[in-house]
Amino acid sequence: MREKKLFHLQALRGLAASLVVLSHSVQGRYADRLWVSGYFGVATFFIISGFIIFKTSRQSFGSGFGFRQFIGKRLIRIFPIYWLATALFVVLSPHRAEYSASDIVCSLALIPHYMALTDGMNPLLGQGWTLHYEVLFYAIFALGLLCRRRPGVLAICAILAGLTLVGMLIRPASDTHGALTLAQYWTRPIILLFVLGIGLGVLEQRAQKLVVPYPFALISGVFIVWFAYSIESPLTEAQHYEFPNLAVIWGLCLLLVFVAIFGRSRPGRFETVAEAFGDASYSVYLFHPFVLSLLKRIGVDAMYPTGYAVASLVGANLFGLAIYRLVETPILRKGRTMLERMA
Repeated sequence: MREKKLFHLQALRGLAASLVVLSHSVQGRYADRLWVSGYFGVATFFIISGFIIFKTSRQSFGSGFGFRQFIGKRLIRIFPIYWLATALFVVLSPHRAEYSASDIVCSLALIPHYMALTDGMNPLLGQGWTLHYEVLFYAIFALGLLCRRRPGVLAICAILAGLTLVGMLIRPASDTHGALTLAQYWTRPIILLFVLGIGLGVLEQRAQKLVVPYPFALISGVFIVWFAYSIESPLTEAQHYEFPNLAVIWGLCLLLVFVAIFGRSRPGRFETVAEAFGDASYSVYLFHPFVLSLLKRIGVDAMYPTGYAVASLVGANLFGLAIYRLVETPILRKGRTMLERMA
């Protein structure tokens, strides 16, 4: 049976990418407040990722063929367009002469690696830090595919929860400073968001008759609550990332994804546009800094701070959509063809 298209989930992917762009472009009195919106967008992405990976791979458990297909699809989905964005960043960076070979290789391979130049473990393409966790999740999920579905899913969730517990033993959850070791990096609580996504995938499978009315209105309402909370909150940026304050962000993100999955949907003009920008969200996420950099070079940020944020949102989404259609889609198409020939 053909799976129904989750139009609102696609729309939410596009909105999450736009939140990241907003957090990098907003200036003035709300800059510190809205910076946390970038994390809000990333947390939403991670929950969606857990859901989508489970939904699209739930028939592959207990199969060595499913394991190989999963690895191949994930490699093609993540790396080629990321390599292109990283290469463009290195070419345009004024610090490219200071990057060591290990900095470049580890960044391209998405292996967390301490770089003295940035005093952190993020890749050269800064926003690629989230892909470190995606790759970790894919590796754990792939191992789970070697088991039957129920023990496989339980093992995946147990490993992610176990890594988080180890991380809390290494350093308290309230410590929000950047990780300086691989053990610190890959044991952060953020990986539990994938577990929440898997949980929604199991729920969607078992509660197929569940329908949430007025999903667009509800999603809009959650965003309004979030912006009101983040702008008026007395918390500092660091305090937002501490428990139990972090639970507010996770709870709202979980609610957003839940509504997007179970929301009543029909194929119309809104859904068509939402699907297009949702499909392009990965390209928007990877390439938006280049749009922001161009706008800064021509002085838009200094002359019109508010206009800079608006232009960044519009420009990043349009540029990301162009990259998706002209570059990412052909790469994915060729990759899928190659996998089919190898099957």
